[in-house]
Amino acid sequence: MLRLKAFLGYTLAVLATPLVMVTFLASGPLPSILVKATGLTLSPWIDGDVVRQTVDRGAYQVLLHRPVFDGLVGERKQGFMQIDWTPLSALPGRVAEEVDFDEDGQADFRLELDVQTSQATLTPYNSKAVSIEGVYKLETARAVRVVLRNPRK
Repeated sequence: MLRLKAFLGYTLAVLATPLVMVTFLASGPLPSILVKATGLTLSPWIDGDVVRQTVDRGAYQVLLHRPVFDGLVGERKQGFMQIDWTPLSALPGRVAEEVDFDEDGQADFRLELDVQTSQATLTPYNSKAVSIEGVYKLETARAVRVVLRNPRK
């Protein structure tokens, strides 16, 4: 009898799990309300973190994100900075930007992007800018992540 109860209990749990998941996912705004209530946020390694500065170039804008060195415990020796050009429909064939990521008054690197081919070129002005991590095609923008050395490490 004890084995039968255990078997029925486990079977019910296995059958109820998909039902609970479908109910939760189809519940409209409830999941987002729960996430906001807990204060959970996306990792800056996923979304590029907050936009620190917006540079208006007339027809388009350049969004400079905060340099990300966040680690599980403390800061990492290497991180990145994400630069977005938006809106995609207003971008010329080639865009360029000089970036001062550590805000010391001097540009740390120059970033050029061929919008059509999504090829980026990095010209570092010092050893803080390492390389291009990737060029990303977003819905309404192009984004480039530049690998940086942490100036505090």
